[in-house]
Amino acid sequence: MYLALISFSIYISYIDLKIHKIRNQTLILALSTLSTLSIIQGQSLHLRIALISLLISPIFLKLSVGAGDIKLFIVFGIFFAPSSIKMVQEFTFVFCAIAALVTVIDVLKKRSIQANIALAPAICGAFIWCAS
Repeated sequence: MYLALISFSIYISYIDLKIHKIRNQTLILALSTLSTLSIIQGQSLHLRIALISLLISPIFLKLSVGAGDIKLFIVFGIFFAPSSIKMVQEFTFVFCAIAALVTVIDVLKKRSIQANIALAPAICGAFIWCAS
């Protein structure tokens, strides 16, 4: 499962950094692959995290978070949700650190701070951190 998470994370982050899109086909492939691996390995799913994320997603859409980022969070959250308050804190810290790094790099590249920022690397990095 961890290798699949890393593989999908690298691909999704690369595409998001290049074209600022997370394709539904990629998310469906990730969901089906991770579901299959989860069944084979007998791991539990965190469906409450997906439901909560889905319920609060309109708030994030209003804040201009991309729908692909929200769907990515839901897909990875089903399988790799933080399991304790300490892990939620670490998840948040890693997410913020990577998002800040991506933002600084965008500014150094002379991109506008108001342009789209690729959040997939931050989302993926935080889930990788929590899953390790």
